[in-house]
Amino acid sequence: MRWIIFLPILIFAKVIKFAPLPIDTESHLYKQYKPLLQYLSQQTGDKFEFVYAPTYTGLLEKFKNGQIDLVILGALPYLKLKSQFSYTKPIVTFLNASKKPYYTCQIITSDKHINTLDDINKQTKIFLTNKLSTCGYLMTQYMFKRKHKNLDDYHYQYVGNHIDVVFYTTVYNNAIGDVKSSIAEKYRHFIKVIDTSIHIPSFSLIANTQTLNNNDITKITTSFLKAPIHSTTNPKIIQHGVIKTPKHFYKLIEQISQEIKVK
Repeated sequence: MRWIIFLPILIFAKVIKFAPLPIDTESHLYKQYKPLLQYLSQQTGDKFEFVYAPTYTGLLEKFKNGQIDLVILGALPYLKLKSQFSYTKPIVTFLNASKKPYYTCQIITSDKHINTLDDINKQTKIFLTNKLSTCGYLMTQYMFKRKHKNLDDYHYQYVGNHIDVVFYTTVYNNAIGDVKSSIAEKYRHFIKVIDTSIHIPSFSLIANTQTLNNNDITKITTSFLKAPIHSTTNPKIIQHGVIKTPKHFYKLIEQISQEIKVK
């Protein structure tokens, strides 16, 4: 009858479905996150299953439909999800290379005649990442409004990721773009920064509280907080450490997103 001792473990072990950001191919992301999911399985006694969604829209839909229990999201996609689906809880936030739980967006240019937003004109080309990127329309419009300007009065276009924005901004004269500060720093020899946003919450792990209970969330949070951050098998996003997501972490960016509606 010894097998009865192990029966509860088999019965109560959960399959927890995890989805990363859709920033690479499914095979590359699976390879990157597999060691982390194995670590979480060892720590919690549950099975962690990799789920892939090629777009942000698909990612949010899968979460709302209960096909995803844990997802990594930036500030704006998280707020969009929260507005549509109340069963969301940010549990840990990933630190950047500076050990900070936030980043900034920066408006950049390679045009020597543009030093501030006051120097742009109606012919200026404005390049943005995508609609769901916090450094896309939202923070660009926020910085424009601080200068008593309106982004909608200018010609702007979405071109892809942050590196694409740098590329287009350096190819054209009389052009500006909005990128994460880490990207601006990486290409500082080719561009200059003309404006910087407020602090924006970094990527966080979001739990689906409709499918995960408090005990599940506590086990997962604890496992992340004690993860060996310098392990070479860790995905890049957690290699600088994690913190428990602070209360009211999204309050300011949420206020801004309510005032500025993304077109």
